[in-house]
Amino acid sequence: MTRTAIFLCILFLFPVMVFCQHCDSIAWSKHHDLKWKNFKALADKRSNADALSDISIFYKISTAERFARFMVTCYFYPCRSWVKRASSGRLLEHEQTHFDIAEYHKRLLMKEIMNRRFTSTNIFSSVAEFGKMITDLRKEMDEVYDLETNHSVNAEKQKEWTRKMDNLLKKLGEYEGSSYVITLN
Repeated sequence: MTRTAIFLCILFLFPVMVFCQHCDSIAWSKHHDLKWKNFKALADKRSNADALSDISIFYKISTAERFARFMVTCYFYPCRSWVKRASSGRLLEHEQTHFDIAEYHKRLLMKEIMNRRFTSTNIFSSVAEFGKMITDLRKEMDEVYDLETNHSVNAEKQKEWTRKMDNLLKKLGEYEGSSYVITLN
């Protein structure tokens, strides 16, 4: 598949990525938690939300002979993330957990890819299909998370979700990396 086709796959699944070249980013890391200083955009005063985290999963596929290399990373974009009042530690934990939810889904994507067999003719369409499925699952989990925690207001539910995501990330720890190579059939 050509570079144009790869670009179109990425553009279709993660349209926000087109604009990322003009924005700084923070790759998810178990050694780096978000801080209020990472929220650099102007707050949307019309929004009912107290904060917004712009997070996406970016992947790139390259093939050569019988191998495919995947570069997959979960990013937080400070220049498109905002907070109205940077006072609540629980709200910051809430936003960090959204980042963790995205990382968890990045790992689910890699688990799915690493446990499948691909050919050079079906790899791009199959991964695009998995990517769409993972995007839908992530959106659904983010919505349930916000509903159950009432956007961090429910302190007990917030703690439950933080623990839940820590455990889910540990279960998929083997997919924490950002570079993978598979053999094509």
